[in-house]
Amino acid sequence: MKLFYMRQESQTMSTLAPEQDSLADANVSREPISRFVVPDETRLPTHVASIHAQFRRQYGFVPNWLAALSVNPDTAYRLVTFHEHLFDPHRSHLTAAERELIAVVTSAANGCSYCVFNHTQALASVTGDTVRAQRIAQGFHHVRLSPKETALAEVSERLTRDPSGIGEDDLQRLREIGFTQQAVTEVLEIAAFFNYANRLTIALNVVPDDQFFAGRDLKVA
Repeated sequence: MKLFYMRQESQTMSTLAPEQDSLADANVSREPISRFVVPDETRLPTHVASIHAQFRRQYGFVPNWLAALSVNPDTAYRLVTFHEHLFDPHRSHLTAAERELIAVVTSAANGCSYCVFNHTQALASVTGDTVRAQRIAQGFHHVRLSPKETALAEVSERLTRDPSGIGEDDLQRLREIGFTQQAVTEVLEIAAFFNYANRLTIALNVVPDDQFFAGRDLKVA
């Protein structure tokens, strides 16, 4: 979580005078959450306003990614609908930990700080191991993963960095360690989905929510 530690360091090692420090904090707090103006929630069409309301009821706030993408309401609607279907445990051929591992590795490969913060916390929540989740986000190659985890992480990273480099051997490797054809297809689909979501949030420069720095376990897209 490089950004988090950089932020901590800047707070502890600040040499600014108190009034300058307050001014700096005020400037940070005014940082826009997106490169575009976030739309007024009361003016959103019903199908997207209801999604905002659902997130507020479930998590206590509307995440920045949802607010930012709602500048084009149907973009937000499509992404939420896709994610909810893709991560539905009753439809998925993967475990929650496997899905979140793919999300973290793909987002880290893309350098998408928002999705890394978000899904690292989700991975920690489903595995019960915050430190290991953070280590995977920093670089899964340095973590002792299981054979299944290694195969998932490597194919997700390869699909992200070099999609044309995915070959039959990669898919066969997943088959040999127990994934069905349906599950392998879902692995590729989840990695592809996060490449899509990462590129949207990176291009709009969506700022991670304050809640990510408060130690809360979140499971939002």
